[in-house]
Amino acid sequence: MSAEIGGRESGFVHFKEGDEVRVNDDAILAPDAIRGEVGTVQKINRFRSESAQVSGSVVAVDRYQQLVKQPRETEILGFALQVFFPKIGDSMLVASNEVTLLSKFKQRIETLEERLLVHLRDPQQFCVLSDGGLDVPFVNQSFDAPFFGDIVRYVLRPRLGRDATKVISPEASGPPLAAVYASMAGLNFVRAVKVYDRSHSQLPASWRGAVVGDIKVRSATKGTENYFAVPEGVIAPNDRVIIFDDVGFTGRTRKAVAQLVKKTGAKVSSIVNVIEKFYGESRDVDINARAILGIAGFQPEGQNTCSITVTELFMDRLGSPRTIRGVKYEPERSLSSIRL
Repeated sequence: MSAEIGGRESGFVHFKEGDEVRVNDDAILAPDAIRGEVGTVQKINRFRSESAQVSGSVVAVDRYQQLVKQPRETEILGFALQVFFPKIGDSMLVASNEVTLLSKFKQRIETLEERLLVHLRDPQQFCVLSDGGLDVPFVNQSFDAPFFGDIVRYVLRPRLGRDATKVISPEASGPPLAAVYASMAGLNFVRAVKVYDRSHSQLPASWRGAVVGDIKVRSATKGTENYFAVPEGVIAPNDRVIIFDDVGFTGRTRKAVAQLVKKTGAKVSSIVNVIEKFYGESRDVDINARAILGIAGFQPEGQNTCSITVTELFMDRLGSPRTIRGVKYEPERSLSSIRL
């Protein structure tokens, strides 16, 4: 049996028995155990169309039909998919609007890769400096919110799971992506602010107290040194926290923020860098993290272009490195010159 089923996608999605599908991470009614999981459609049925009168005041309706009361969902709940999920070894009933064809999901990831390559080859959005430093306006100057919104939807939420309760990022580094992720995942966002003198921290007077970290961090781009702090009580001991940073140069920032989180009594759930720079100065790597883009090195190819070697992409460690050519290279600029 096959059917054209309307959903949140534009137009119609054609499902048939035997199709591989992926349960959407934001599925409304699907149990947590199968969100983000891949399964095979075994059978397609219509949901029950008639309600059953239980008493004079109570009407029993199919649990999927309850969504018909929401105007935007009225047109899209006509079919129930019986899907077998290998991970749980069982079949479950899933509404047609709560799954995406696996082939279509993979196409989305390929489209994200293409959009990332556009940024990396745009001299106004990405360039490598003479000392190997990176200038990444699309990450930390003119933040591409639509692109990173899709990164959250199709990469980060599926990979990071649902156990986190808070999101944190260091001041002036990861707040844009952290805030987007927190909003889409329904979590609170905490900003770790810089403190230059622990004995006279000059924190906002509105704070009722503060937790100040014990690790001093030297900025790779500014040449300054600082600790990090959060308002007292914003992170509870039972919280599980995701740390976001923009560009990882040495790992020192994430180590300092992780120590700050642990000082509150909470647990670090995951660490995400938008870009991880695996070359150059020695790195503090005792804390594991994943990157949206991991760069292992670069090679000048001309006066103003270079190639970069990618070893991590969308939080996957690549079995074979990928080379991206035609990237802007500025031999007259360096991190030290930017600080000046």
